[in-house]
Amino acid sequence: MKLRHLTRSSRTALAIALAAPAVIALPQAAHAQPAAQSFSIPAGDLRAALQAFSSSTGIQLVYSSDLVVGKRSSGVSGEMTAQAALARLLAGTGLSARMSGNSATITRAGAAGEIAAQDGERVLGPVRIEGDQGSPYFGGAGRAAGVNGVNGSRDITATEGTGSFTSGALTIGSKVAQSMKDVPQSISVLTSERLEQQNVTDFTTAMRQLPGITLVQGGSSMETQFLSRGFLINSIQIDGGAPLSMSFGLRDGYNPQIDMSIYDHVEILRGAAGQFGAYGNPSGTVNLVRKKPLDHGQLTIDAQAGSWSNYRLVVDATTPLAFDGKLRGRLVTTYQDQRYFYDRAKLNKILIYGVTELDVTPTTLLTAGLNYTKQDTVPWIGGLPRYQTGADLKLPRSTSLVFPWNRWDFETRELFGTLEQKIGSEWLLKLNVTQNRQTSFRKTAGSEGAVNPVNGLGPDMIGAYYDTGSEQLSAEATLTGAFMLFGQRQEVTMGVNRVASDATDGFAYQALILGASFNLYQPYANGPIYCGSGPAFCPAGTVNRTYPPVNVLNFNPNDPIYTEPRAPLASGRFLENGQVRSSAYLNLRLTAFDRLHLTTGLRWTREETNQIQQALCVNLASSGCVGKAIGDVRSEPLNRHYGSTDFSWPPAANLSFDVTKALTVYAGYTDIYASQSQYRTVQETALAPVTGGNWEAGVKWAARDGKLNLTLAAYRMQQKGSAIRDMSIPEYEVSQGVRCCYIGDPNNIVQSTGIDVEVSGELRRGLQFSASYNYNKTTYEGKTYEEYGMAGTTYNSISPRHVYKLWMSYDFGAAGHSGKISGLTLSGGVNGQSSAYYTGYFCQNYIGEPNPVNGQQECASWGPPDFAPYEFTVPAYAVVSARIDYRFSDKWSLALNLENILDKTYYQTVSNSPSSGHWYGAPRSVTASLRAKW
Repeated sequence: MKLRHLTRSSRTALAIALAAPAVIALPQAAHAQPAAQSFSIPAGDLRAALQAFSSSTGIQLVYSSDLVVGKRSSGVSGEMTAQAALARLLAGTGLSARMSGNSATITRAGAAGEIAAQDGERVLGPVRIEGDQGSPYFGGAGRAAGVNGVNGSRDITATEGTGSFTSGALTIGSKVAQSMKDVPQSISVLTSERLEQQNVTDFTTAMRQLPGITLVQGGSSMETQFLSRGFLINSIQIDGGAPLSMSFGLRDGYNPQIDMSIYDHVEILRGAAGQFGAYGNPSGTVNLVRKKPLDHGQLTIDAQAGSWSNYRLVVDATTPLAFDGKLRGRLVTTYQDQRYFYDRAKLNKILIYGVTELDVTPTTLLTAGLNYTKQDTVPWIGGLPRYQTGADLKLPRSTSLVFPWNRWDFETRELFGTLEQKIGSEWLLKLNVTQNRQTSFRKTAGSEGAVNPVNGLGPDMIGAYYDTGSEQLSAEATLTGAFMLFGQRQEVTMGVNRVASDATDGFAYQALILGASFNLYQPYANGPIYCGSGPAFCPAGTVNRTYPPVNVLNFNPNDPIYTEPRAPLASGRFLENGQVRSSAYLNLRLTAFDRLHLTTGLRWTREETNQIQQALCVNLASSGCVGKAIGDVRSEPLNRHYGSTDFSWPPAANLSFDVTKALTVYAGYTDIYASQSQYRTVQETALAPVTGGNWEAGVKWAARDGKLNLTLAAYRMQQKGSAIRDMSIPEYEVSQGVRCCYIGDPNNIVQSTGIDVEVSGELRRGLQFSASYNYNKTTYEGKTYEEYGMAGTTYNSISPRHVYKLWMSYDFGAAGHSGKISGLTLSGGVNGQSSAYYTGYFCQNYIGEPNPVNGQQECASWGPPDFAPYEFTVPAYAVVSARIDYRFSDKWSLALNLENILDKTYYQTVSNSPSSGHWYGAPRSVTASLRAKW
């Protein structure tokens, strides 16, 4: 194999290997810094890109000819040194360059030292220069290693184009870009490469791939809960901003419907996450990082077709717009039309995302954008029931109880902007604002009730109607930087944030649309009239105490008794329905003796909830409505105003020690806090907040210059004082409309203990790997639970003890193979967990004649021996998936994703009742993706 010496007019080419990052080998300048010049080399064939580079710089390139066939560069645009421009051209190719005078030798990237070239010639391996690649602090080392921020984005945490399964810089848990090993808590990332390889299109699918996360289906096919360390994740960040609530107003406000086509990567912190915000839940928090404009033109088209008539098209374009590249833009449009493995449910979605960046000055960056999503769905409400005995119905996985007229439609508008101002070389001021407005219309029905094993009846059709609007406005200002003290670098982060949530606009109360005494349901002329109330409220001639029966075992959605009901009258409205959370924080990373670091911080939080609620007349015979008209106010408004203030003390404190440059050990404490001011004690005082602590110790190793990250952590969390009903006092409402009476004794403890293990990144050239194992055990502890007979029992039994996830990929081209096989990438993995369960009681002794309409019977009594315990189990399962990807050229590729290859039949979610809430996992499926990139 010959080595060719290329001059300005020579043809040049290089191999692009998507799975391995580029590291440019550049010597330190002996004296003055190299002069910058302007570059404008478009993305495309690397042969042409390097020829343009050589022509514009006069630098001679030396390379081995087996690296050159059919490869691609991301291009480079802007003013920079020749060394930095060459680094950009090689980013994501698995190649590195060594500068020597007016020439550069290009080889495959490897460990520092010597690399054997073809024909026995030996050249130096990659050498990194901080001046060219950026500061090693605040995530700069990750950029230098080529595992983030090398694709032409100003965002140092960007993972697009790196081909890596890991990142060298995340903002989760720190508010400033830090390497994973420098954050003394358990954090993980789902990079752009994994989003593409595992065909992650929505937020639920993304969470399914993250370490330690368990998915629990909610009350409908549109709602999913996420558990981490046994607790519910209830907050989310976007671009590291103030945390937004994932639980505020699930029925009366914001319901996140997140498409992943606009995000570069996902970051997650497991454990207490309240250090920089108002959410001190022990589960953790998620950070979604938006795609940003690139400094070069790029157009990507991704078209998909999959099982069950699932079609999707994403067009993603970015380019410099004006002012010599100082103004850049990006536009993403997404269309999806999707069916599900169960009958009749469907989704149709249109998304438009636009973002611009402007370099106002060399130290000032302004970003502004919008995101519009319109989503129309035919959802499944309630899931499957079981027999009254608790036995599984064993129905086909395609079975659903979806009524054809069901609909749940969303329209979401998001505006956002950031301003970043560098102050000197070490300080950064950042303002981050996001406004999210959503309207939601829902008219649905589902099945409720267990199935009588004798006659196959029991469930009823239950319907509801919502017409809601919500808004969340989040704003945050942070100042981050570093200073020298006692000869050591000390880092500081301080900030304030505020999230205001409001669900007043357009709200109509939840109203039953089937069979209430004020809203009788007659599905067709001369048909039965259903009245769900008792004889005292139901008119003569109606079918009392029931709704339309649902024959689950022989369901016919076109039965006339399931005719779409009329919309109900509004039974109430909110004059005010909002929540405001404000925080201020100070975080220090103090260093002593070079290797020893103390991370500590303080946080102040204020939370307020304000609701003014009016009931409206829908039945003129009811109390308060006699002599009034339909829609008149029924009674005095119900006011709910409550709030709490917290100052984190003792402060969070984490100690870490750099054993070597790549190995760090840490141990520390982070506080847990959650307001409970909506609950009242018997003395009618607000319940104290939930408190507690998260103790964690671990080891983090960043191998292969940050291309491979390994973490091992052990933790113990105690959450104290959660509200428990005071069973000695009947439940009632106090004057402000909040519930009474509750106990919040600090001796009421929920404990979570476990182990996290994760490895992610490049094991060897061309081989990317991500594997995690999480063990978790939750129990009730403390005197209060002892009195209730609950001490030592499992707190959250639906959260499995063991969760493991694996995904690995081998890129033949990146590994050095040539010829046709160089375009092939094979990937595969498995997601699995141990068993989980719910327990409860069911009636095993029914008396009386069955109801002639729905087959329901009365239980002989509400205690033993007529009630017997049951356990609904999600058995242990493992779901195997794979992907085959072939690059036909530097522009075109075709991939096949196969999910649940072994066609495992399993329940992903069960409920604590035989009446509903049991959901199958998806069967085997295939998705074909045709991708083009210019």
